[in-house]
Amino acid sequence: MNTLEGEKPGGDRNVWRQAISGTVLIGFGLAILMISWNYSAGSLTQMGPGFMPRVIAVALVAMGLGILVSDLRGTAQSYDEPIHWRALIFVSAAVLIFVTLVEPAGLVPAMFCAVAASKLANSRAGLLSIVIYSAAVTLAGYFLFIVALGLPLTVFGR
Repeated sequence: MNTLEGEKPGGDRNVWRQAISGTVLIGFGLAILMISWNYSAGSLTQMGPGFMPRVIAVALVAMGLGILVSDLRGTAQSYDEPIHWRALIFVSAAVLIFVTLVEPAGLVPAMFCAVAASKLANSRAGLLSIVIYSAAVTLAGYFLFIVALGLPLTVFGR
């Protein structure tokens, strides 16, 4: 019997347990598709409110099918690494920081703080590299969203 990396030889491999992630993605995709079915999809040039949810739903179902097939065929890799808690915490915090600051503080401070927080996920990042990287990404974001795309976002506070 073939075993995945990190599995005990001779252990009882539960294929269905491995296929849960693909099944969950398929379930979410189908749920989104059912919810968005009553919205007008429009066309590619005139997208309606149901267009993007349907695209996302189809993508989720396709990814879920890919994961499910890979798991059931036994070609999926099993990783025996621990969860990187530092990265999970700081990247999640960065999203929350951006959402919290974008309205009251504006795009530039929110983006700078969020990028700086996500950069803290790397334990080897120094203060100078965090500041330089955050400033560069914030400047790029400003030029992309405000200058190039002309989005009606507040740059600095209300």
